[in-house]
This record gives sequence, structure tokens and C-alpha cells, in this order.
Amino acid sequence: MRTWVFLLSLLLAGCFPAAVLRSPEPVRGAELSLGGSLIWVTLPSNYSFLWALPYLGYAWGDGSTEFNLSVQMGPRFGVKQALAPGLSLDAGLTLARTPVPSVSGPILDVGLLAGVGELYVSPRVHVWFTDEGYTLGFYQATLGYREGGFSLEGGVLLGGNGLLQLNLSGALHFGL
Repeated sequence: MRTWVFLLSLLLAGCFPAAVLRSPEPVRGAELSLGGSLIWVTLPSNYSFLWALPYLGYAWGDGSTEFNLSVQMGPRFGVKQALAPGLSLDAGLTLARTPVPSVSGPILDVGLLAGVGELYVSPRVHVWFTDEGYTLGFYQATLGYREGGFSLEGGVLLGGNGLLQLNLSGALHFGL
């Protein structure tokens, strides 16, 4: 049973987007991001683990609307729309596919990206539609710093079933 809980938690942690690593302003042109996350997950069964995941992102836009694709275990397709200077609405769809059917299904996330200077915050909600027909909700809050071609952020993801996920993420961003 303990092995099953460990494998399930490992897959759960990898399915949820851990890193935001996007600035509040939509990109103008194209941008490639390379980075990674350290993720610490604790479960209601008092089991926890630390995991490292690479991050790859690509974004293109006109400065007011951005389309983005990122991969951190599963692919995430997103769109970001500027609402005001330093404030954007960001939404995405992650396709979580794993060998375990109960840990597969699309994950929709919607959040804000708000920034002042180099600092930004991103509160967001994730809704997971499992392949087994039930829906789960998760809440995420991220605080980040981005200057030039580098970003560093920390975040927390809370699940209704007692899941706690903390992440520390960083990336290098290259304009194309």
C-alpha cells in the first residue's frame, strides 16, 4: 500500500503545473524558457518527498495577448491577456497522461499575474477532470522575481484532500 501511495503521489505532483515562470506582461514576439523546479509534496498520510522537474516553455504574442506552451511532466497550452499595465489573466489546459487511469485527465487552470517592478504574484485555481469521472479542485499561490532574462519563484499548491505541494522554480528566458 505504501508503494502505491508513493507512486500515486509522485504522479500527482508531476501532473500539476508547478511553475508559472511567466511575467505579468504578455510577450511581444517569441520567447523560449529553460529551467526547472524543486517540488516538495506532503500527503494526508504523513508521507512526503522531494522531486526535481525540468521546465521548458515557449511563448509568442503581440504585447497584449500571449499564447504559450510549457512542459513540466505534461504539456500545458495557455493564453494570457493583458487587463492593465502589470496585470494579466492567464488560463491553461494541462494534458495529464499517466499509466495510472485515476491520475490522468485534463487540468484547467485560471489565474491572475500581477506585478510591480521585478516582483509578481499569481493566485490561481486548478480544476482536474479525472478520466474516472470525478472533479478535484486545487489552489495555488506563487510569488516571483523576474529581471531581464532570469526568473525565480516560490509557490504553494493546496488540495482539498490535504495535499500540500511547495515548489521553488527558476528559468532563463531567451527572446527569439
